[in-house]
Amino acid sequence: MIYDRPYMKSESDSAYQQKSMVFILLLINVGLFVLQNVLHILLPDIRIIENLFVLNSANLLEGKIWTLLTYSFLHSYPGLFHIFANMIGLYFIGKVIEPIIGSKSFLYLYLSSAIVGALFYLSLHLDPSKGLYGLVGASASISGILTFFCLIKPEERITLLVFFVLPVSLKPKWLLRAYLAITILFLFSEELTGAVNVAHSAHLGGILTGFIYYRFFYKVSFSPFSKFQEPIIELPKWFKKQKKHFSNVRYTVNYSDQKKQMKAEVNVILDKINLHGFESLTEKEAETLKKAHSLFDK
Repeated sequence: MIYDRPYMKSESDSAYQQKSMVFILLLINVGLFVLQNVLHILLPDIRIIENLFVLNSANLLEGKIWTLLTYSFLHSYPGLFHIFANMIGLYFIGKVIEPIIGSKSFLYLYLSSAIVGALFYLSLHLDPSKGLYGLVGASASISGILTFFCLIKPEERITLLVFFVLPVSLKPKWLLRAYLAITILFLFSEELTGAVNVAHSAHLGGILTGFIYYRFFYKVSFSPFSKFQEPIIELPKWFKKQKKHFSNVRYTVNYSDQKKQMKAEVNVILDKINLHGFESLTEKEAETLKKAHSLFDK
C-alpha cells in the first residue's frame, strides 16, 4: 500500500523515527555491549557471554544453533572501536535504505547477512579445539546493508571520513568494488594465514547476501517500476469500451475516480524518487504527490 510508505506518512506519524528498525538495532547492540563489558569486569573468569552466544565450532557442536545469529549482536572486549565503526555504518546506511524497503525487509536483510556471514566463517574455521574464542560483531550485517545501498544508489556521490579525519568523496559503485577487492585480498593474505584475527570471510558472506537480496528480492518486488515501465492507468468507465493503447501518457489526477488510479500514478513517481532523488521530479509530479498526500491523509 502506498500510504504505508514513509513518503506518504502524515505529520501525526511523528513516532516513525522512534519505531525505526535502525534505532531498535542500535539499542540492542549498544545495550548488549554494555552488558558484555559489565560481566567481564564482575565475572572475568566465567565467560558467560562466550559460553552461550559467541559463534565457534565448539558451541555449534553442542547444539547452540542460535549462535549463528547471536554473535552478530556482540562485539570484542573491550572493543570500543569495533562497535563504534559498526554502529556508525548501521546508522548512516540504515537510515537511507530502511524508508525505501521498509522496516521488516530491512530487518530480514540485516539478519540474513549475519547468518550467511556465519556460514562463510564456519566453512573456514571448523576446528573445535579453539575453545570459546570465535566470531563476534555486526560486520557481516553491515557489509550486507552497505552492498545493498551501493547497488540501489550506485551514482549518488557520498563523502567518507578516512580514519575519521580525511574526507573522501566517491560514488557507491566504486566503494563497493574497492570493499569487495579488499575483503577478498585480506581473506587470503590475513585470515587464512592466521596473521590477523579479523573475519573477512563473514564480511564476504554479508556482501553476497546484499547482492542476492538486491538481485532476487528487491528487484522482483519493485520490478513494475524499477525500469520506468509504462504507467498503468485505470481509464474512466465510459472509456473502457474503446480499446486503446497509450504510450508516453501525460496524466493528471482525477478525483472522481477511485484511489486505485492515484496509487498507480504515485507509485511511479515514488520509484523515480528512489532512483534519482526528489530533484528529478517535474512540477506536475511534485503537485501530484501533494494532492495524493492530502487524499490519503483524510
